[in-house]
Amino acid sequence: MQEGIIKTLLKWYPTGIGGGITAHFLINHEWTQALVSTFVTACIALWTQFSQGFMREMEKILKNAGEMFAKWLAKWLPETIKKPLQTFRFQSQYCQNLVDNYRAFRTEGLITRNPFTPDLEKVFVPLQVAPKDAGTASQTLIPLSVSDKKRLPKTVIPGQESKKEELDIWNFLARIIDQPAYKHMVIIGGPGSGKTTLLEHLTLTYAQNKQYKYARKSPKLIPILLFLRKICDSITSKKEPDLSQLITEQLKNAESGLEINLPPKWFEEKLSQGKCLVMLDGMDEVADEKKRQLVSEWIDEQIRQYRKTTFILTSRPLGYRNSQLKEVTTSLEVKPFNFKQISKFVHSWYLENQILSEVRKVDTGVRIRAEQKANDLITRLQEHPPTLDMAQNPLLLTMIATLHNSGQVLPKSRGVLYEEMCYVLLERRRESKSLPDSLNLTREQKQSILQVLAFELKCQKIREFDLTKGTAIIKDELTNVAGNKIIPETFIKYIESDSGLIVEIEEGVYGFAHLSFQDYLTAVQVKEVNQEQLLIDNINHDWWAEVIRLYAPKNDTSKLIEAALDNPTELSLILAFDCLDEGKKVQQEVRERLEKKLEEDLNSPDQHISDRAGRVKLSRLTKITSN
Repeated sequence: MQEGIIKTLLKWYPTGIGGGITAHFLINHEWTQALVSTFVTACIALWTQFSQGFMREMEKILKNAGEMFAKWLAKWLPETIKKPLQTFRFQSQYCQNLVDNYRAFRTEGLITRNPFTPDLEKVFVPLQVAPKDAGTASQTLIPLSVSDKKRLPKTVIPGQESKKEELDIWNFLARIIDQPAYKHMVIIGGPGSGKTTLLEHLTLTYAQNKQYKYARKSPKLIPILLFLRKICDSITSKKEPDLSQLITEQLKNAESGLEINLPPKWFEEKLSQGKCLVMLDGMDEVADEKKRQLVSEWIDEQIRQYRKTTFILTSRPLGYRNSQLKEVTTSLEVKPFNFKQISKFVHSWYLENQILSEVRKVDTGVRIRAEQKANDLITRLQEHPPTLDMAQNPLLLTMIATLHNSGQVLPKSRGVLYEEMCYVLLERRRESKSLPDSLNLTREQKQSILQVLAFELKCQKIREFDLTKGTAIIKDELTNVAGNKIIPETFIKYIESDSGLIVEIEEGVYGFAHLSFQDYLTAVQVKEVNQEQLLIDNINHDWWAEVIRLYAPKNDTSKLIEAALDNPTELSLILAFDCLDEGKKVQQEVRERLEKKLEEDLNSPDQHISDRAGRVKLSRLTKITSN
């Protein structure tokens, strides 16, 4: 009743007000105003009647529309939320999987036989890089192979580090938005220079969204790390895949631990939007030159297709020189560790090992004990320039620290370092702990079998093998040293678990812990079976370059130099001078002929020859006076 009265009053309220105003004008004889007021009041009365009908109909229409909208929203909302939620869940799990895979400090699978593996974040020392054309980048393991205190690079002498601006990869990643040239980079470095570890650290950093720690302006990116030696067969197949397809296939084939289905076209969308950092490791590890060229062309195509995406490629100089990418716009060379970096790594490495070995939090005692060990190694390095030379290389520095930690005498040359590491991994550790050897083989016997394996893999231009291939390669040598007492598969598994010189790269696929070990063992085998002719025949093949360098210190390299002179190319002449500098001995006539050849070529009227000679001389100077 009361509600009805209120509605009636509201209905006639505007008309009543208008009538009152009109009466007021009539009483005061304001005829014009009264006439206008009457007209307005009449309009209001008519509008009131019209609006009531209009609102009744609109109420019905809007009610129906509201019901339809509610039904549509109830259906649309879950589907709309589902995709972002699925994407968020997948990206979170994907990044966590990367963290799990790359949090440990590894040196391309090298097992250093420490009881503990430090976290990569705790011991990683940022690599310094410098803009450098691949044609002039140093291809050696260390800047100097024959140490001389007068020739010791200033960067390795304490207190004499270069005052130049120190650049690392973050200086370039921080500017990829305002400087597009930095979006497509190649990082060049010799064996063991830390290229793979650098990419693993980038992967770990971006997966944890910690890039701002290193470069405040570095954009957030989704890291994608691919190893070219593992995917080259897919790339060079008849049905060569698109990058997004290849990444998806790798995730599905790998034991990634992801429990969620990959959202459709997820990587394709992220790549097209420029939200990914694609890292392609090891162009030089695609041994076959024809395949390497196809891989190079495929990468160029992917860069063109995903122009907004940031790409980083790594390679040794010689492996990249003849397969350079047209789309790469920035070329960087990894610089050797300076003394400050060496010291930082040694102290970090020892601190982490001390913490893990004592199973306790960092306290004064732990720090003091770690500091004493680190300082002892630093002192030994300073007292022995040849070893300090080698410490400029991150891989060799890790090996040196491992030897020092196990109480061994530090090596005097690179070849001796590998020899010592093989000794430690194959025998000395077991001797020091009086551990039984289930194979009952000497260190020399084990190494002779590994030499055969390394040599044959090198000849086949491969790094990896399955048990079937490995068995076929070592079967005869194993029979020669052990009769029929040991099954080849058992030997391979034993070396993997006991020494770490062989590692299982993925299920059923094996390889040497680092390509440098394969190269060293191959060089030893070449000498033992008198196969120098093989090196001579491959003087112009970069796949054999490091083997030749490791072969040189214990052999007369005159014939290798003569082979280079008979077939002069940039690579063969660079190797010739390496053989001259590092070889055990060189005939004087050959020495003079090589020096004369370089001088003649520098003054040659043929521009191609003189340019080549210039690059060879620059390479040699770079090696001698690096940094």
